[in-house]
Amino acid sequence: MKANIDISTKNGILLKNGLIIDVTNEKSFENDILIIDGKIKKIGDIQTNKDYHIIDCKDKIITQSFIDIGANFKTPGIGDQETLKSGSISALAGGFTKICIVSSKENLIDSPEIVKSLANSSKELPIEIYPICSVTKNNEGLELTEMGLMKDNGAVAFYDDNSPLMNAQVLRYALEYSKMFNIPVMNHPEDLNLVNKGLINESAHSNSMGLNGNPTISESIMINRDLAIANYVKGRIHIPNVTCASSIDIIKKYKKNNKLISCNTSPHHLYFTDSDLLDFNTNLKVSPPIRSDKDRLKLIEAVRSGIIDSISSNHNPHRIDDKEKDFQNAEQGIIGLETSFSVAHTILSSSNMPIENIINLFSKNPAKIMSLKLNEIKINENSELTIIDPDKKWKFTKDNIYSKSSNSPFLNETLKGRIDYTINKNILFG
Repeated sequence: MKANIDISTKNGILLKNGLIIDVTNEKSFENDILIIDGKIKKIGDIQTNKDYHIIDCKDKIITQSFIDIGANFKTPGIGDQETLKSGSISALAGGFTKICIVSSKENLIDSPEIVKSLANSSKELPIEIYPICSVTKNNEGLELTEMGLMKDNGAVAFYDDNSPLMNAQVLRYALEYSKMFNIPVMNHPEDLNLVNKGLINESAHSNSMGLNGNPTISESIMINRDLAIANYVKGRIHIPNVTCASSIDIIKKYKKNNKLISCNTSPHHLYFTDSDLLDFNTNLKVSPPIRSDKDRLKLIEAVRSGIIDSISSNHNPHRIDDKEKDFQNAEQGIIGLETSFSVAHTILSSSNMPIENIINLFSKNPAKIMSLKLNEIKINENSELTIIDPDKKWKFTKDNIYSKSSNSPFLNETLKGRIDYTINKNILFG
């Protein structure tokens, strides 16, 4: 059953009996919350009123809504894979109200004019959109974009998406220039010379499947180079989509003495291993690729210890006919906003990671990385809230997809922890 957006909430939404986890102030307490006209009006033991829309939150968690720092809404674009509107509904379904959208070669955000256009198009959306703009023109890795002007118009970071900056000098210039704005540069963690057209993790599985392998050193060598340059120029860098054990060791070494480094991984890299590709499921064709179980376990350990700062959906919609091809020719990428939290919670809760720490990976930590404001849960603050049923086990099906695309490897997977409602801009989604 598809959820609905309820915008008729002016008489008030009353959240009863919930466990409130305020990650901003690091407080947890049981209480009621009354929301009127999109703002928190009361916190405490609140009497019910027939005019209120009442939600029983017993055994559920009320917390700040989530931030994603790496989703592709295929915008600017023709709108057949995703639009700002469909992507926004997908975000609400996953508990997100702030989405940082990336600039890919097919959907460039590489000029101040495009950033302004996005800002105007986003005003009527039920979520907030923040552009992560291209580092280089046309994502070609050669000439820097007008980074200062894009920052003035709302850019929160710079990233050429899945087009790695192979020229080390270009990365150095970008890091030095971005220091003036105190926002991070990101770089896809793959050395294309070592990827060598690899499609999946280089292993016995890639050999048995007859597919070119992408070795872990393609990632770890690129990360080592990038962090060495960032360390040298003292620039802010964020490493996206870390996948392998050797990368973790390198990041840990650099983070010991450098507070300007951050990184994330993706839920599907915590959940799947390269053995899951033996049936040639193209919905598991991603970049960087799904790695070994040894790598997966090291990622979980790095998330638990804080070496990995955040989790990003890496949401990347594709048409059905671009995925229903042979593995060699299918597009890379999956949708992930609807499942991101639930997948991460399924894995991390089973390793006894506290729920507060899991929530931080989706709210407090990405807010810090992208210098975004995370509202406190207090009277007169805007009500940007997510309600979670942490013990709910549920099967993800096509009925749970709000994206215009359906390229998810989690279809028919049973997950633990479900987003019941998301509240933002006087909108109740659930």
